[in-house]
Amino acid sequence: MIEIKDKRMCSGCTACHSVCPKRCITMEMDEEGYLYPVVDKATCINCRLCEKVCPISKEVPLNNYVPQAFAVQNKNEQIRRQSASGGAFTAFADYVIEKGGYVFGGAFDESLGVRHIGVDNKTDLAKLRCSKYVQSNLEGCFPKVKELLKKGKLVLFSGTPCQVNGVKSYLRKEYSNLITLDLVCRGTPSPGLWRSYIDWYKSRHRVELSLVSFRDKPFGYAGSTMSIKDENGNIKYTTRDVQFFKKVFFADINNRPSCFACHFKSVKRNSDLTLYDCWHMNKIDASLDDDKGSTWVIIQSERGKQLFEKVADKIRFCHAEVSTAIELDGDMATECPVPSPMRTQFFRDYRALSFEELVNKYSPKSFKSIFIGFMKPIMHKLGVLNTIKRLIK
Repeated sequence: MIEIKDKRMCSGCTACHSVCPKRCITMEMDEEGYLYPVVDKATCINCRLCEKVCPISKEVPLNNYVPQAFAVQNKNEQIRRQSASGGAFTAFADYVIEKGGYVFGGAFDESLGVRHIGVDNKTDLAKLRCSKYVQSNLEGCFPKVKELLKKGKLVLFSGTPCQVNGVKSYLRKEYSNLITLDLVCRGTPSPGLWRSYIDWYKSRHRVELSLVSFRDKPFGYAGSTMSIKDENGNIKYTTRDVQFFKKVFFADINNRPSCFACHFKSVKRNSDLTLYDCWHMNKIDASLDDDKGSTWVIIQSERGKQLFEKVADKIRFCHAEVSTAIELDGDMATECPVPSPMRTQFFRDYRALSFEELVNKYSPKSFKSIFIGFMKPIMHKLGVLNTIKRLIK
């Protein structure tokens, strides 16, 4: 049976939970707010399927396809505005839906938790668009993917590399109607901390929330920022209470332990397509550098290449060497984040302090943060934010 002795060796992908024939593995939240598998030993039959499908416990299977890199922009400007970067994901997803298929990805639920869902229409596809800096709950997702594949449906599964490897390992066979798309990520923030944050924000402001965006573009692509919209239509962008959750993520405080020792960091991936931000379109094709968002797409397989060709008329794209794409914007494809020295104390404080005290301690008011919040919209209006962003990256 599976037993988590070192939390760096579990990404929470749910492959073990999903494959268990006796349904004796539950995903339970730990003191940091992450889900881990727990086995009911009384009902376990020791079939060891859970161990066999764990993607971290074995070598990552890679094909012989030589990756190709492209900087991509969706030609639909509304889609690009609503996307975290260049709207490439939507181009691929649209094609799958048009073929009667299903697209799986992370979406906010009614309580603003993040859960993997499958959609078969373009209206619901909007739920999957844009980044969610919270680890999505995959419970029940993998069996749904398998059911659709066995029915012959075309399926596009998108997620972090551990999630993509998780579903492929769970399936235990290749399906010609499965397309996988993984994201170059910094890591997966705590769902438990996110729930506490949302509850604190609503209580502090005495409002219900209607929308959260981790990568809104009111100040252009270079000024991508978190935004929160309440039930009255009020939107906040740069205040400390809005930025706190994202701040502790990028400080490498709020990340799952496995992310600091990621098993899947590599240019070559066990997926068909890899996507991540293209911040340096100016060095690829200056004529397309409009500060509205661009996406790096690395084709990882023949299946990925075929899908790219199918959507070529829906996107603008420029070929680049893979090494260039990685050097410019893809350091997180190959490098694990380094945990902050404050991480252990942060989660101790998370359990011991009120959330207000936690925010005050780890995101104290400062002249610098106030100044940046004030200057960001001004720099965007002056047209210099894009240039400054690149200088400090």
